[in-house]
Amino acid sequence: MKKTRYWIGLLLVLALVFVFSEAQAQTESPLVLRLTRNFGYGSGSDIQGNMTLYLDGDMSSVERVVYYMDDEIMAEVTQEPFKLPFSTDDYEPGVHKMRAEVSSTDGKVTTAGPIVYNFLSASESGEKTTSILIAVIGISLAAAGLSWFISSRQKGGAVATGGIHGLAVCNRCGKTFPRSFFGMNMVVGKFERCPHCGKWQLTRRASPLEIEWANEDSRPKEPQEVTERTKKDDLDESKYIDL
Repeated sequence: MKKTRYWIGLLLVLALVFVFSEAQAQTESPLVLRLTRNFGYGSGSDIQGNMTLYLDGDMSSVERVVYYMDDEIMAEVTQEPFKLPFSTDDYEPGVHKMRAEVSSTDGKVTTAGPIVYNFLSASESGEKTTSILIAVIGISLAAAGLSWFISSRQKGGAVATGGIHGLAVCNRCGKTFPRSFFGMNMVVGKFERCPHCGKWQLTRRASPLEIEWANEDSRPKEPQEVTERTKKDDLDESKYIDL
C-alpha cells in the first residue's frame, strides 16, 4: 500500500513538472522584440517620430504577430517580414511598454518583449535637438579657439618634425606643422591655423613623401662655394691653351 502511494505521488510530481515546463516553453520566445528609428529623435529610451517594431531571430516558422502597446493591440501582422511601422505622435507622451505575441505554424504562441520607451512630444524633441546642436557648436568653437591659441604660441620659423596626429603641409606657405588634437573635425579634415603664416585651412595627414618635400623646400639653401681666383692663376692656366 505504501509503495502504491509512493509511485502515485512520484507520477503526480513528474506530471506537474512536465506541465510547468510546457507552460514555460509556450510563454518564452526565442525571438527578440526590437525597435528602430526611421525618422525623428532618439536618445537612450527617449524617442519621437516614425519608428518600426520588428522581431530579431529565426522567423521561418512564424505565422502571425500581434503587437501590443500597454496591453492594447496595436496591429496584427500576417505577412513577412512581420514589421510594424508606427508614429509616436499617435500616442500620448510618456512611458510605454510594447510586446509581441508570436504564433507559429506548429500552433505554439510565445511572447517577445516587453521593451519600454519614453515617447516625447514634438516640442520636447525639438528642445532636446536644439540643446544638442548648441552643445556641439560650442565644443567646436572652443576646440577651434584652443587650436588657434596653441598654434599662435609656436615659433613660425621652425620646421615641424612630428606630431601625435601626424603632420600637415600648409597650402599657402608650404611648411609642415603638427595637426592639433583640438582642431575642428570637418570629416574631410581638421580646420586649423598654420602657425607659420596664420592661414586657416582644412588639413589632412601628410604622407612621408609630402613631408620630405616640404621640409626640403623649407631648409635654408647653402651658398655655393666661390673660389677666389687671381690674375696669376689665369696666367698659369693660359699656358695650356692651344692658340
